[in-house]
Amino acid sequence: MLSSSATYGTIIALLVAQISGLPSLNIESDSQAIFPSHNNGQIPDANGKTPSGLDMDFDALRLVRFLNGDMAEGYEEPTWVTEREKLEAKREGRDCIDITEHRDFGTNTYTSLIAASQSRTIYHPPNSTFVSKVLPLLSSDEQKANLETFTSFYTRYYNSDTGRASSRWLYQRAVNYTEKYASSELKTAARVELVLVPHNFKQESVVIRLNPKNVSSSDAITIIGAHCDSINMENPFLRAPGADDDGSGTVTVLEAYRSILESGYIPSSPLEFHFYAGEEGGLLGSLDIADWFVKTGKSVGGMLQFDMTAWVAAGTQEKVGVVMNRVDPALTEWQKLLINEYLDIPWVETEYPGRAGSDHQSWTGAGYPAAHSIEGAWENGNHQNPHSPRDRTDISDEFSFGHILQYVLGFSYVLNEYCLSCHGCYASSFDIMIYHEAKQRLITACRFTKLAVAFAVELSDY
Repeated sequence: MLSSSATYGTIIALLVAQISGLPSLNIESDSQAIFPSHNNGQIPDANGKTPSGLDMDFDALRLVRFLNGDMAEGYEEPTWVTEREKLEAKREGRDCIDITEHRDFGTNTYTSLIAASQSRTIYHPPNSTFVSKVLPLLSSDEQKANLETFTSFYTRYYNSDTGRASSRWLYQRAVNYTEKYASSELKTAARVELVLVPHNFKQESVVIRLNPKNVSSSDAITIIGAHCDSINMENPFLRAPGADDDGSGTVTVLEAYRSILESGYIPSSPLEFHFYAGEEGGLLGSLDIADWFVKTGKSVGGMLQFDMTAWVAAGTQEKVGVVMNRVDPALTEWQKLLINEYLDIPWVETEYPGRAGSDHQSWTGAGYPAAHSIEGAWENGNHQNPHSPRDRTDISDEFSFGHILQYVLGFSYVLNEYCLSCHGCYASSFDIMIYHEAKQRLITACRFTKLAVAFAVELSDY
């Protein structure tokens, strides 16, 4: 259970895996070992359990605050509901923050705890000389391979065995990257910590820390994050691959970490990469972690959340959606400067509807500066597939991987030889148009990873 700062601190001390002796968990990535087939053992019994270990007490009482854009704070007053009622509300499009373990969340008493330790960061115009060294190392092949494995888990529902197994696979993947790419200079200059953070549900969050050894515990921390769970809103016991929501954000942050390691970058201030469990249950994992930051007096320079980064709606211009509600205004404006400096596509201001949100709200609600990027304007987003078995990489050519990646790899040589110059062309003008569109979609996720890298390097170099 992760319900107090003391408990969380103890767990951190026990689970930190320093680079000198990283453990090997040997997590099985094929989730079919737990879910043998779709029709075998997936219907819960009278007690709400399945033989596979996915269980939930649907009558358990939870204290929640429903999101409501019409309210001054963006949230309704706390109310008690059952777990079943919470799921039914989500199915109807009403998201919430579940504050059962953190009942003082967002109160004046709560936010006053960080007043003494949190100094306001001044965001300077982007001027890093190191970001350009990291960006060429980004690999869409790495992201595709990671996303294929990540979506192979039957579900990443936060109260399932496969949800827990997926987080442990993610942790092990980060361990492998650290062992392969962390330089001796980085290991000398900083503590590299990889942490599985347990909660009072089955799935764990994953936290990666690069802590320079010459900084104090009060130095501001840079955080980039995504949520690693998924859900089937029709029935949480059913298939939920979660490719876009939020497998895409997860591989965005993971690839940012890998490329930063490979580049040899050493941050000047603490830099963290967060993968939150239980976002679909009411920001459960990020609330636990943000609460620990508050209770231990941690300072945050800025937090950037990536939730759904892969979709480019047909017939629309590719853009980065900069979320404008429930975010820190100054950090959000600085995010726009990063996009202008390092990306070759524009940004567009957008807003979540009044009753939707993501993990950045755990941080703004705690009084920390946080911002949020999504795959474009909200109205052009991928709304028909998430929270269902359809949230797959191959569901549409509007997704950046899957079919599009295969198309580009299969035809890029011929089209480059005969189409790009438009001399001696064997392909039709329609084929050329499809090639260029496919090529653009292929690098969408890498563009978001460019933003993740720029945010991490620029801010942690303060």
